[in-house]
Amino acid sequence: MFWSRMPVSPDMEDWIEDCFDWFDGFFGPADNLILPTAKFFTAEAGADNDTATTVVRDIERLMGMEAALDVMPLGMLPEEYRHTYQSNASIAGTFEAEGVVRYDPALLKTPTRFIGVMAHEVMHARLHGFEAIIPGGIEAHELVTDLGCVIAGFGIFQLQAADDAGWSGYMSQSSRAFALARFLKRRNQTAEEAMSYLSPRCKRLLRKAMRASV
Repeated sequence: MFWSRMPVSPDMEDWIEDCFDWFDGFFGPADNLILPTAKFFTAEAGADNDTATTVVRDIERLMGMEAALDVMPLGMLPEEYRHTYQSNASIAGTFEAEGVVRYDPALLKTPTRFIGVMAHEVMHARLHGFEAIIPGGIEAHELVTDLGCVIAGFGIFQLQAADDAGWSGYMSQSSRAFALARFLKRRNQTAEEAMSYLSPRCKRLLRKAMRASV
């Protein structure tokens, strides 16, 4: 219909496709859509650094990486004193070039958000040293890191975690949904399984993206 709108611009669609081609060629294609289930994650329920480390080890394994990152909590204000995503106190995770990822311990209460944040930081480690050759170059590094998580199979976590947090991060939610739709179509998978782990708002975004993605 004439009032329908594509979820992403043609330039963004082309860039997403270029990134899929680059990741699949450079690292090899990820065939599995990663789900928040025991099939993919081995950590027991917990809120300590051992739990966080186990989750990061699972992410490294699922991305085809060696278990090499040190995992440490961020030194942060108590949770009740954090107010906005604009303050330094709201940083959810970091990657340090020395091979350290840090996390906000409060995120362990929300596994989907924690895995989404840690997947982003592990992807930083995966791309470390390759920033100049990724599609868009160094200036696009954070965007490529977000998108790389979707391409690696973590699209459910990237889309839902941003929705749960009430912010979009580096990519828009429409772009994330479109990237997840491209993952599913390139891997010859339907959206049915993904839908069961998404909120109603994320489901609507993914349905629209599936219709637009060819």
